[in-house]
Amino acid sequence: MRILLVEDDKSIAEVLSRRLCEAGNGVDIFATVAEAEAAWLLAPYDFAIVDIMLEDGDGRDLVRNMRRRLITTPILMLTARDEIGDRVQGLDAGADDYLLKPFAFDELMARMRALVRRPKNLVSSTRVLGNVTLEVNEGCATVDGTLIVLSAKEISTLDRLMRSPGRVIPKRALGEHLYTFEHEWTDNAIETIVHRLRKKLTVSNSSLEIKTLRGIGYLLVEVET
Repeated sequence: MRILLVEDDKSIAEVLSRRLCEAGNGVDIFATVAEAEAAWLLAPYDFAIVDIMLEDGDGRDLVRNMRRRLITTPILMLTARDEIGDRVQGLDAGADDYLLKPFAFDELMARMRALVRRPKNLVSSTRVLGNVTLEVNEGCATVDGTLIVLSAKEISTLDRLMRSPGRVIPKRALGEHLYTFEHEWTDNAIETIVHRLRKKLTVSNSSLEIKTLRGIGYLLVEVET
């Protein structure tokens, strides 16, 4: 998943980012409401972790503004203050859950998994198309029940394509899904990832085929096996 982390405590942000990246996610870190809001309007984030007290304001205002724009990204709020009022106001602003600092990383991951499983959110934990099943949270895919060994980037690519079968995904949109703002990417990098994924799907007798529309993007279709 591509995650937006809004946290002005540098040490916490660095540790969280490292652990989330180790789990196969991409993370963009911002310390202010203004920076986070600008990024959120540009990038299609799958999940957001937002601290309440930020350098230039209140994280709840950021959440409220995003919900007013009809952005449905699952949001987990963080706070160092154990006050019911903070939690109630955060949830009323549009947050999906609340976590008190300090917290265990395993608990944060468990709450994230619970939130992305909720039907109302755009990100579900399991995708099924043809004879392919993708477990997003587990980071694995199977063809007719047989595991396919995929890299984290290949899993993310398959995830993005399976969200919109039969629709063209521009190469730029795929690149923005796979890489954060801090990581530059090239067309060749995207083409290499797609090529490897396509080959693995073919070898495993998948009923899914990734078609390349030169100069435009990629299209995932279901074919007879």
